[in-house]
Amino acid sequence: MKKILAGALAAALLCAPASLQVSAHPPVTVIVDGRVLTFDQPPVIQDDRTLVPMRAIFQALGAQVYWDESLQTVTALAAGDTLQFRIGDADLYKNGQLLYTMAVPAQIINERTLVPVRAIAESFGAAVSWDEPSYTVTIQSQNGGQTPALPDQSVQPEESNGTQTIQSEPKPGGFTAEIRAADGTAVLTVKLECELLEQKKSTADAINMLMAEAAFAEGQGFLREYSDAAQKAYAAHPNNFQPYFYLGSYRLTRNDGNYASFLGAADSFTGTSEKKLCSSHTFSLASGKQATMGELFPDSQSELEDLFRSGFQAMIKEKPDEFYRDAETRLERQLGSVGFYLTKDGAAFYLPPESIAPADAGLVSFEVTYDLP
Repeated sequence: MKKILAGALAAALLCAPASLQVSAHPPVTVIVDGRVLTFDQPPVIQDDRTLVPMRAIFQALGAQVYWDESLQTVTALAAGDTLQFRIGDADLYKNGQLLYTMAVPAQIINERTLVPVRAIAESFGAAVSWDEPSYTVTIQSQNGGQTPALPDQSVQPEESNGTQTIQSEPKPGGFTAEIRAADGTAVLTVKLECELLEQKKSTADAINMLMAEAAFAEGQGFLREYSDAAQKAYAAHPNNFQPYFYLGSYRLTRNDGNYASFLGAADSFTGTSEKKLCSSHTFSLASGKQATMGELFPDSQSELEDLFRSGFQAMIKEKPDEFYRDAETRLERQLGSVGFYLTKDGAAFYLPPESIAPADAGLVSFEVTYDLP
């Protein structure tokens, strides 16, 4: 690209950090509501704190968990509460407010996300005890092991008929909806959060509303496609039914007074498959309008495709085991699907999840330093 600083192209696959070393100790047993949990990665003890695999403990506590690979952030929903924290960051947030600072933060060990069990369990109101001789953690949850229904989290509902709660119009901050079966069981949940611009510029409010409309359309689209299917799946197999969900967030990746750029990531589950999705929106704070790739990067289409090809090929050659065997062939078919978002120093270009690498690889992107117009 004409304005890229020399040597600035840096290919970086957002993947799990290397395994961490922890002290040896006897096997740790975790019991939740009388049930012994099993883990594919054994719990570890670090600085006198017990860390356990994330999904197992959240599921045992009746929480739905959402992992944002691009932001390294965990969001869990249970009993009307939202818990959120970032890998490597000791701050633990509950319902958007800092709850406390953990002695040991969540971290990735042997390619598994481990979380401090006491901090997580107590944040959801559970009682936790530790038996030193047997190395056993015992947890008694508030609901005694019964999976709670998930009410609306961020926006006061405007439509509710006893079996569904659906946000009826776009509102800054995101979109929420819940579909319940006749017996009150939550069969489908949608929660899309959107970070807000707080500048006093008049265009900031307009951009917040544009993002609200984007989240509203995204959530409503999922509802239209899967609400009936979720109801029927629960009616057919109520005892082993897994709730459908669409959980995601839009976070600001750049907000410098000239541009505001949002990167969205979401996980969806529709009964038999779980998918990762990503999208992005960039706005000019001067006009309040969405900025296109062509407006921000005045290079020709062929020049842009050459940039995309060289950037992603560099990533494939650096870590070939993290990509599909035919990644370069797939790349040629996906050059027209490259998205972008702005960063502090330039722009990042990404491909849809699972286009050239498995879903576990997360967001496949590379960044360039670029002087924006």
